Amino acid sequence: MRSTSIIRLFLVAGALAAWEAVRRLDLVHAILLASPSEIARAAFDAGDPLVTAFRTTFVEIVIAIAVSWTLGVGAGLAIGMNRRLGDFFAPILSSAFAVPKIMFYPLLLVWLGIGPVSKIAFAVFTSFFTIALTTMDAVRAVDTRVVPVVRSFGASRATIVARVLVPLALPGIVSGLRIGTALIVIGVIVAEMLASFNGIGFWISSNRSSFNTPEVYLGIVLALACSITISSILSRIERRFGAWREAERAREGVDARTGGGTF
Repeated sequence: MRSTSIIRLFLVAGALAAWEAVRRLDLVHAILLASPSEIARAAFDAGDPLVTAFRTTFVEIVIAIAVSWTLGVGAGLAIGMNRRLGDFFAPILSSAFAVPKIMFYPLLLVWLGIGPVSKIAFAVFTSFFTIALTTMDAVRAVDTRVVPVVRSFGASRATIVARVLVPLALPGIVSGLRIGTALIVIGVIVAEMLASFNGIGFWISSNRSSFNTPEVYLGIVLALACSITISSILSRIERRFGAWREAERAREGVDARTGGGTF
């Protein structure tokens, strides 16, 4: 494990060194590419405007994640647990997923204004269908024989959802959350680039118009940092429940060999 980390570190360092050399040797024009040292200098010189832009985008992303995860997972669970609702809404969710969401953003600007609310709403709208659809599929893939067994022991509906369905469907739910969260980050930044007065997207757009290439790359690095941070949090959630799932699978194998039930 340690050797793998060292190799990864050397690879990253080598890539950064090669990137820096390309600019030092002027193999690519400064308008097209900024070196790591130029990006670091831009970050050092940016000061408060950069902090404000990052804080604005980060708050918008966090709020959009909270709303989208709640609505998407809630809708997916409700639809996935009811076969009739699933049969009715699955084609609708699939069709809505394929529709380009960007064409609705002008309407959100008219309804909600140019401020943060329209960015949050667009990000939620962009990610909701993905999260709801993957959650629904994950719940419907759970072995339905589990539910009657747990219910026979007097478990309430809420207990069945929280202690059985969600943990068993968690890998599929987390996969949907991972994709949906990436769409949230993209949605917020794209919305800021199109119409905004602040945020990382506005930072990238305004500096691109002024041909400030290091600042543009700095905005891209900050956007990547947001995505990587959120992805690492999701990975921790997935690992936390991974041990539980492995124990459950081993238990199912023992039951199958001894002729027992699912639990």
